[in-house]
Amino acid sequence: MGVEWGKIIDFNWTLVITLLQFAVLFGVLRWILWKPALKYLDKRRELIASRMTAAKVSEEQATELVARREGELVEAKRETAQILEEVRERAEKSLEEAKVRAREEADRILADARAQMEHERDRVLADLKAQYAEMVVLGTERVLSREVRIEDHRRLFDQLLEEIDENALDGVKESR
Repeated sequence: MGVEWGKIIDFNWTLVITLLQFAVLFGVLRWILWKPALKYLDKRRELIASRMTAAKVSEEQATELVARREGELVEAKRETAQILEEVRERAEKSLEEAKVRAREEADRILADARAQMEHERDRVLADLKAQYAEMVVLGTERVLSREVRIEDHRRLFDQLLEEIDENALDGVKESR
């Protein structure tokens, strides 16, 4: 059984040539495609990593912004409550001031009414005194027109004064 060395060598040369062709093709493909593809993939990986980093930074900033906005919202609510309290206090103060002014105005009106009543009463009393004086004069004329004794004169004068006092008291009571 003899092996033919020619066929084995041919076979080996074919195998070697195929391996050389594969190595050349592999080298060319690696040089033309593999390195640029790796560079592209590395750049893409770096881009994705930078975008992920930027996204994380943006997320952290958004979280900080949300926290800040929530703090501002809490502060705004507190300020709103404070402003509402101040407004309520001002309204109560204004109401109290209005009540005080109303009381003062009512007291002033009452005092004016009392003063006017006092003035009217004084005027009525002055009118009554004038009427009394006229009655006294008329009474005196009556007394003087007839001759009367001194006792009658005093009795009539006292009677006239009593009537005047009763009329004066009735007039004062009616004016009140």
